[in-house]
Amino acid sequence: MFNKEFKEIQKTHITVGFFYESGKELFKLKSLNGEVGFDRKITDKNIHRPGLALAGYVELFTYNRIQVFGNTEIKYLQSLSPEERIKSIKNILQFEIPCVVITNDNLLPDNLLDLFTEKQVAVFQTPLETTKLVYFISDFLDDQFAPQTVVHGDLVDVYGIGLLFVGRSGIGKSEIALDLVERGV
Repeated sequence: MFNKEFKEIQKTHITVGFFYESGKELFKLKSLNGEVGFDRKITDKNIHRPGLALAGYVELFTYNRIQVFGNTEIKYLQSLSPEERIKSIKNILQFEIPCVVITNDNLLPDNLLDLFTEKQVAVFQTPLETTKLVYFISDFLDDQFAPQTVVHGDLVDVYGIGLLFVGRSGIGKSEIALDLVERGV
């Protein structure tokens, strides 16, 4: 519909800091390790639950996504011995993960937060249930990574039909729209 003079733009990433600042109220996020890792990049609009990666299977681990630790991941970590927990977390920290969000106000067992902090990975906590949080974050990330087009134009409603007059700045789009309004269209 649009001619080639309109250029579509799309973000390739957002920073963890931007994610936190934009979503801290909506997602009820609390940073557990300060502003650590806020310069890391989120490059994928999808979310990952790292259950299998925590268990040791990392062949298909999608590490470039926000990692969500729900009740399942936390209960699994709690079921391990302290040494196995450390090994499990180190297993996913060999990858450049952007950040971790822990749901249901769960806490990381032992001193696992220190491992994330050492590797400069931000860890956030939220009281939201995992399903609700995943929905909210997915909606937010879909919006952030959606293609966008900037257009010079005027939009007019004519009997319930939208007319969009487009073109470069200063060619009279607004005058055409005003003329239609004056004619009672």
